[in-house]
Amino acid sequence: MIDIHQNKGFALVFSMIFLFLIVSFMAVYLLAVASGVSQANRTANAKKAYYIADAGLVDAYERIEQAGKNFTAPANGTNYIPSPNTDNGVFTIGNSTGNYVVTVATTFTPATNFTITSTGTIGTATRTLQLKMTWASISKYAYWSQTELNAAFGGPLWWVGEPGLEMLTTGPVQTNGQLNIFGNPIFYGAVTEANLPILANGTLGSTPTSTTPNYYPNISSNPSIIFTQGITNDAPPVNLPPQTTLTNLNTVASDGQGLVLTGASTVIFNPSGTITVTGNVVNNNCVATTKYNNTTITPPTNGVVYVQSTSTISKCKSSAQDGNATVQGTVHGQLTVAADQNVYVSGSVAYNSDPRKNPGSMDLVALVANQNITIIEASAPTQLEMAGVLMAMQGSFQVDQYTVYRGNSTTAVMDQYGSLINYVCGATGEMDMSGTLLGGWNQIQTYDNRLAKMAPPGFAPMSTFLTNSTGNIVYSKLNIQECVSGNCG
Repeated sequence: MIDIHQNKGFALVFSMIFLFLIVSFMAVYLLAVASGVSQANRTANAKKAYYIADAGLVDAYERIEQAGKNFTAPANGTNYIPSPNTDNGVFTIGNSTGNYVVTVATTFTPATNFTITSTGTIGTATRTLQLKMTWASISKYAYWSQTELNAAFGGPLWWVGEPGLEMLTTGPVQTNGQLNIFGNPIFYGAVTEANLPILANGTLGSTPTSTTPNYYPNISSNPSIIFTQGITNDAPPVNLPPQTTLTNLNTVASDGQGLVLTGASTVIFNPSGTITVTGNVVNNNCVATTKYNNTTITPPTNGVVYVQSTSTISKCKSSAQDGNATVQGTVHGQLTVAADQNVYVSGSVAYNSDPRKNPGSMDLVALVANQNITIIEASAPTQLEMAGVLMAMQGSFQVDQYTVYRGNSTTAVMDQYGSLINYVCGATGEMDMSGTLLGGWNQIQTYDNRLAKMAPPGFAPMSTFLTNSTGNIVYSKLNIQECVSGNCG
């Protein structure tokens, strides 16, 4: 026989156990869902806090840029934002509102440097970012020009990118004119152009001529290939170094720690750290007090050599434009050679310790000409090194006989490493419509990244700084990082 009461009791117990398991599973599921939602909210808020902190950096950067020389750093421990004179640092992202708190620390050696720290908060999430920047040096750009039109060479000069003739540029590029593009030259850095025309009196116009570069007609060009970091058109022009830059270098060279030569002179850089000089030191009575004739000497203490024209000394009674320097060699140490008129380059200018191979290298050179920096084709090697900061204040960086055949685009290469600043783009080579190099050099430009933080002897930012057409100071952003657990490194 079957005991029916006993089976009913078993079924009841089984049902209770089953129900308990269902409830337990549901509780675990709901807990997991709640935990997931909570984790998702924390993750979302953490991202939002990051964006809020970034908004604080942008806010502070723009305020500092607009204040320029009038910027006043807050006292230690005092917030820059919010403050009684600013908004309260509130930032809305999506449907959520958070806050940022920004502090700014400044130092003034060797230039004006800023450390901006921004903490973004939303709910219980907090992220901190830090930006370090400085007043930009003259050598901020890999390439910089007032205009890309050169009447001496027949009008526009072209950046060429054709198979077999690849012009490459690494680093930031700025022109106040309009780039002329043939094919697909490659710019491995941010490019900015103002597109302003040069007027008949030599000054910049105020209205852009175009919103894009000037592409050579009927030649295929792909901007996405050319401008790997993008291009900004119709941007405010950046003022080229003022004439006082050259005057300042002359003053530095004349302070007893530099070297001033009068009349055409030659300076050869030696890998031992010495220089070999041909030229004269002349006093105010137009008397040569020291004569160098291929003489090897220790470089001046402050690293600045200035070549002035005899016309600058009244008692010389000269009208000669003979303030020209001729240079070449391997630089060991830091030097600046500047000239009243032109700098001629008779051979390679290289570093004893190449920073591309030795990041700790402190070798640095600048060549500054009031007019042109000119490669002497007849004496320059086919594989030409051109290291340093090159600045032609009223002229070009150019090759004197750029139509002379030196080899094809892989053998006749100019390795121009550093920063090139010229008023007007100059010719360094000639090509035909198929992109074949007919003369001169295939110029490959590589930016020396050290120049964002350091400058050659006598250079800005030690004495001047860069401004754009609106009068705002131009800055270099040195580093941005997230501070983890309050540690900004």
